[in-house]
Amino acid sequence: PKPYSKETAILMMADSAEASARSLKKPTAENIDSLIEKVINKQIEEDQFVNADITLKDITQLKKLFKKKLVNIHHARVEY
Repeated sequence: PKPYSKETAILMMADSAEASARSLKKPTAENIDSLIEKVINKQIEEDQFVNADITLKDITQLKKLFKKKLVNIHHARVEY
């Protein structure tokens, strides 16, 4: 169902972003960036946020936050 509150819209975006980032074989910053753009833009195109009180400014800020957090989670570790 489409979210009816800002909080559930954010949760939906975060869940989709995290799940799709886990599917990346090579989670580089560039791959994560394009994936988050693709996933959230698809949700916008499908009118998933029409019932929620969320602005495009909010969504843009959330995209940046998700990208930053997912890059930190999936950063490459140095082998010892």
